[in-house]
Amino acid sequence: MTTGTRLGAAVVAAGAAGWAVHRLARRSGVTAAETAMALPGDELVPRPIWESTRGLTLNAQPEAVWPWIVQMGYPTHRAGWYTPHWLDELMWGSRPHSADRIVPELQDLRPGDRVPDSDDWSVFYVVDQVAPGSHLVLHSTSHNVGPIETVDFSWAFVLLPALREAGALGVGAGEPGATRLLVRARVAYTPVWLYPLVEAVIGLGDWVNVSVMLRGIRARAMTSAAAWTPGPPAQETLAPDASSPPDAPAPDAGSPTDA
Repeated sequence: MTTGTRLGAAVVAAGAAGWAVHRLARRSGVTAAETAMALPGDELVPRPIWESTRGLTLNAQPEAVWPWIVQMGYPTHRAGWYTPHWLDELMWGSRPHSADRIVPELQDLRPGDRVPDSDDWSVFYVVDQVAPGSHLVLHSTSHNVGPIETVDFSWAFVLLPALREAGALGVGAGEPGATRLLVRARVAYTPVWLYPLVEAVIGLGDWVNVSVMLRGIRARAMTSAAAWTPGPPAQETLAPDASSPPDAPAPDAGSPTDA
C-alpha cells in the first residue's frame, strides 16, 4: 500500500468515525421523522447549539408508563433515573439505587416544582409542562458542567400511542396498546467554542445514559403493566409566568427509593 493510499484510507476512516460520533451524539432509536418532529418543550430553547432525540417502544399503554416518568429525579429525593447502579458509581460516584416500584407520594408533580439532579439540590430542573400519560417537560439553567459557563437546557419525555412489538413467539405484534417513548434534549450554552467537547463528550455521554435509562424504564413498566388499571383522565398543566416563580419545595431528608 502506497503512502497516498494509506493517507486516503485514514481520511475515510476518520470521516466515518466523525460521522458515527455525530450521529450517536444526536439521535438513537428514532426515525428521521421522529428526529424532525416538533415536540413539547422545543420552544423553551428555540435556538439550541446541541440537540438529541432518542426513543424506544414499550409494550405497555402510555398511562401505565407515566407513573415511572413522573417520579424521576435524584434518588436520595425521588425515584432515580433508572440507570444501572454500576454506571452511576462509575460516572457519578456512589449513590442510592433507582426505585423498582411506583412511589405514590411522588406522583403529584406540577409546573414550577423542582426536580433535583443532585443530593444538595444545587443542580435541578424546573417542571415546565405536565400532561399525564402524554408528556413531561423539564427545564434547567443549573447544569453547568466543567468549562460551560451558562446553560439553557430543556428535557422532554413524550409518550405516544404505538403498535405493539413482537413479544415471546411474536404474540401481539402489530396490535394497539404500546407506547413510543421519545426523549429530547435541547441545549444552548456559553462559550460556544466548546461545541467539539459537547458533541464528542457530552453527546456520547447522553447516548449512553439515556439509552440505558430508556431500557430501565421499559423493564420496570413491563413488570407493572399487567397490574395497571386505568384511572380518571388528568388535565395538562403548564408552568406559570416566569416573572413570579413559585417557591421550591423543601428537600426531603428521607429517600423513597428501594435499596
